[in-house]
Amino acid sequence: MEARLPGTNGNGSGPSGSSGPSGSAPPGPGVNPGPAIAVAGSSHQPHAPRFWTALQPTIVKLYKVAGLIALTAILVGLISFLVVNVFYFFDHSWVRPVVLSPTHQRVVEASNLLADAKLRQANLATEKLEIDEQLAEIGRTVTADDRFIAEMSVQVDAPKTPEEWLVRRELEQAKLERANAEGKRAPLGQRLESLKLRVDDQDRVVNRLAQSPYLKAIDARVVFAFVPYQNLKNVSVGTKLYGCSWGLVACHTVGKITAVLDGEVSDVHPHDQSVQRGVMVEIDVSPSAAGETVLFAGSKPLWLF
Repeated sequence: MEARLPGTNGNGSGPSGSSGPSGSAPPGPGVNPGPAIAVAGSSHQPHAPRFWTALQPTIVKLYKVAGLIALTAILVGLISFLVVNVFYFFDHSWVRPVVLSPTHQRVVEASNLLADAKLRQANLATEKLEIDEQLAEIGRTVTADDRFIAEMSVQVDAPKTPEEWLVRRELEQAKLERANAEGKRAPLGQRLESLKLRVDDQDRVVNRLAQSPYLKAIDARVVFAFVPYQNLKNVSVGTKLYGCSWGLVACHTVGKITAVLDGEVSDVHPHDQSVQRGVMVEIDVSPSAAGETVLFAGSKPLWLF
């Protein structure tokens, strides 16, 4: 018979009724592995999802506000664009300030054109004087020859002596000289008439160029304003000028028109950059207004603003 120790079963394991893996010690008294594992797992749960969940409503609101601002800006820009285009389509009060100095390109060009025109005028005048002198010389020659011919014709009608033949030869020479002079008189007279027309034309050119407003800036800096022909009815001496800080709003008086100048000039439209024909006016404005792109004559562009 096989002897058994008390409290053991037949295979040498612990007391009967107990179980567990062989070779492993049973858990110690008071140890509860289940709750310990649960506590350890709960201590490592992430908190980030809760933060983003709480932040999402704020982000959505910010996106909505940003979208509303962008949409408002687009609408304001579109309305402003339409208002400006419609305004300039019907407006006839704008003027364009132009600051001129002695070194300004247009001032130099106007000065050079006038100098060239005056030089041509002087050359034509000199040529006219030369022709006048030639015609006067022809007149004197013809008069002298006529007198000589009249005096000697009777004496040498029938020359006999060598002296008379010599006088006869001089008489024939005088007649030939007179005929040549008369032959030159006609073409010179036609040339003179043509030259007179050219002189008159050149005088008009010089007078027109001398009226250029750009010539006023030859010696000093001046401030003008370009006025297209379609706006000229709203411009006169003493008309107030208005400048605007924000396009067509926040406008205030900046000066006035002091003189309307003669002479046609061309400049560009302040909005669509198209070439316009018009005249220049002298203006008395503040230095800041002189550098503006556009001013308005008579009243504010939108009246109340």
